[in-house]
Amino acid sequence: MRSVLAGAPVGAALLALAACQAPEPAVQTTVAAPPTTTITIASAPSTVVVAPNPPPQAQVEFVPPAPPNAPNAVWQPGHWRWSGTNGAQWQWVAGSYVVPPPGYHAWVPGQWQLQPNGWMWFEGHWA
Repeated sequence: MRSVLAGAPVGAALLALAACQAPEPAVQTTVAAPPTTTITIASAPSTVVVAPNPPPQAQVEFVPPAPPNAPNAVWQPGHWRWSGTNGAQWQWVAGSYVVPPPGYHAWVPGQWQLQPNGWMWFEGHWA
């Protein structure tokens, strides 16, 4: 079977690899491709969290009005965090209002996804 990237220019191969990464990277690495091209490749967060079982159902949260001193604040909903320590393995992280960084308007919540080695946490990101 022939690879999709076989014979492709280096820049095209790097772009294809970048498309496979998480939408909001935790770390960015700049790679110099052919002499006049610079490509930024997104990489996954350095901390990987894998749980052996799925998280409980999300808790119902009361979303209070946005704080008056931060009218553009965005609600980040709560989520389950895996600690894997002493019986309190799943811990609820309450939601809160957060002011978005410049140029961003919406928060895409993180989520737990089933992977071959367990349940993996994918961080939320700004859009």
